[in-house]
Amino acid sequence: MKKYLFIFLATCLLAATYLPTKAATPRDYYWIKVYHCSSAEQLNHIDQYLENTYLPFLHQSGIKKVGVFAPIGNDTSSDKRIFVWIPLKSLQQLDQLEASIEKIDPMGEDALIHLDNKDSSLPYNRIESILTKAFKMQPQYETKSDLVKSSDKIFEYRSYESATEDMHLRKVHMFNEGGEIALFKRLNFNAIFYSKAITGARTPNLIYMTSFKNMADRDAHWKTFQSDPEWKKLSAAPEYLKTVSKNETILMKAKAYGDF
Repeated sequence: MKKYLFIFLATCLLAATYLPTKAATPRDYYWIKVYHCSSAEQLNHIDQYLENTYLPFLHQSGIKKVGVFAPIGNDTSSDKRIFVWIPLKSLQQLDQLEASIEKIDPMGEDALIHLDNKDSSLPYNRIESILTKAFKMQPQYETKSDLVKSSDKIFEYRSYESATEDMHLRKVHMFNEGGEIALFKRLNFNAIFYSKAITGARTPNLIYMTSFKNMADRDAHWKTFQSDPEWKKLSAAPEYLKTVSKNETILMKAKAYGDF
């Protein structure tokens, strides 16, 4: 009897090993391009290029929604920036975009790469390029929002740099297993995405973006967040202390020609 019981249990264990498991939701990649300018003329030129040439190219390449944002106070800043946020389903998609551009004859006049000003002045000072991967607790960007598209809407872009990979991974853990993403969701921060940088000038770091009806709504949300008992407990956890060496917060408005 024991022999047959052993065979039965062994068979069940073997069968369980080969049972199909639910596939994890594929995680997005986010390509963030930052155009750095020093004049209003450059900003206007890049706006026209993005609206009339680059975004149509991305849309035709299968990328349905592209975000274009400008920091509040951009006009008075010495480093004037335009952020282009491009969600990708795979790295192959990025390779396909680059392959399309690589086919262009640089000696020709294709507007996708030839965006110099007529007076031969530079259209921008430089382009910063960052590639990130979505967090596992929010593997894809949020396509739905209870916020209407308006000129008052605020987007908050945050970058958390860490001194070491260990500190960075603990900060990422804080968002995922630690429950910070769940806390943002409970408090209705309308997060667009959460991600960790794969490449970029400032790594290791993580980048995420939340959104609000207006500035007053944004301030009210953060006030509630700071006083929430769950956040107080999470922020005091010893394993998460001193994991961020630099925090950059950029409040932005979406460009009307973008998809957000």
